Amino acid sequence: MELDNSNDILDDSWINEFAKSDKLYKDFYKDDNYYTSIHYVYINSDNNIVKIEQETCLFHSKNVISRDNVVGLIKRNSELDSVKYSIMSILKYNNILEPEHIQQFIRDDHDTSRYNYMTPIKNIDAIIFEPTIHMFQDLNDLLFIFYEKPSNNTHNLTKKIFIHHKPKNKKNTRKKNV
Repeated sequence: MELDNSNDILDDSWINEFAKSDKLYKDFYKDDNYYTSIHYVYINSDNNIVKIEQETCLFHSKNVISRDNVVGLIKRNSELDSVKYSIMSILKYNNILEPEHIQQFIRDDHDTSRYNYMTPIKNIDAIIFEPTIHMFQDLNDLLFIFYEKPSNNTHNLTKKIFIHHKPKNKKNTRKKNV
C-alpha cells in the first residue's frame, strides 16, 4: 500500500500551539531547587542586631544542603570583626505553595496566617527544601542567627557546689593478735 503524502500528512499544529501556550505557564510549575539565599544575622550581648550578611548557596544535590555544608557554613561565619558568635537558631523559609492555590494566595494578602513557610531547624543535619514554583524559588531562604559569646574577661557568677560522699559506718576488720 502506497501512502499519498499530500493527503495523509499528520496535522501536528495543535502540538505546537499547546507548546506555545504551555510556555506561558512554565514559571508556575513546581521545580527542584538548586540554590538558595542564606542570611546571617549577628546579635550582640545587648540583644541588638549588629550586622546582616547574605550569600547564595549552590546545592551539591538538588533540594538538599548537606550536613557537612551546614556545619561548614556555621564554622566559617561564627566570627565577625574578631568577635566570636555561637549559633542561636537556624530558620528555613521554603515556599511550598501549590500552583492551583496561587490565585487564593493573592486574594488572601491580608490573611497570610495559613501560609506559614518558615520552619525552625532543630538539629544540625542535612536541610531539605521541597520543590517550589519556579517563579517563587528566589524567595526560599535559610537564616542563621548568631549570638555573641560572652568574653573571657567576665567572671563566671555561677557558684560551684561540691558534693562529698561519706561512706556509712564501715566495718573494720582487725586481725587479732594471738
